[in-house]
Amino acid sequence: MNDSDVEAVELSAATDAHGQRAVATLLEAWARRPVPGDTVSTARLLVAASEHAAYAGEARRALRLARRALATGEQVAPDTRCYVVSALLLRGHLREAFALVEEVLEDRPADVEVYEFLGEELARHGRCDDAARVWTAGLFRCAGDGEATEVLLAAMRRGRGPQRPVDVRDEVDVHDEVDVRDEVDVRDDSVDVREPVGARPAVVLPGQAPALD
Repeated sequence: MNDSDVEAVELSAATDAHGQRAVATLLEAWARRPVPGDTVSTARLLVAASEHAAYAGEARRALRLARRALATGEQVAPDTRCYVVSALLLRGHLREAFALVEEVLEDRPADVEVYEFLGEELARHGRCDDAARVWTAGLFRCAGDGEATEVLLAAMRRGRGPQRPVDVRDEVDVHDEVDVRDEVDVRDDSVDVREPVGARPAVVLPGQAPALD
């Protein structure tokens, strides 16, 4: 088995939850039964399975698979721990995710791909301020590398997304009340109910004081 085989399976999958779940199951089965001559690592298969489980909406399974990939000790670019961060964010385990982000950045202080990946994952999960913090740290630490700078600037532009012009004629009632029951569904598997509502941990980069909200 090689990377082309894995890619062919991933690309042939149906895009609905059933199709993504089936691919995750197949990749996990391959990871359990390595064959001599395979050029794809067990960690690579488990990371791919984790990603497809996430696409299928199976956040708990995605995290389990990502942790299994990390436990192999094999490296998946840009860093196997990045995929655990992604799954932790999906599950809503923010403090654990941010602690792992700090660990990875401390270990890989000049790896532009790590900054790009982690920033994009944070932005994708709505943590735009934390994403900007990661990208900005990458710009400082990769200063002097023109290609790295362009990669991170492009990631920042993508992370901002389309901006809707503000129309002062828009009616905004500042007295609107927010019902926290509308904000958190305790039945949602992706919510970590161990974290108090309103708690907003943030990424604290190595050597940086915690940001105050």
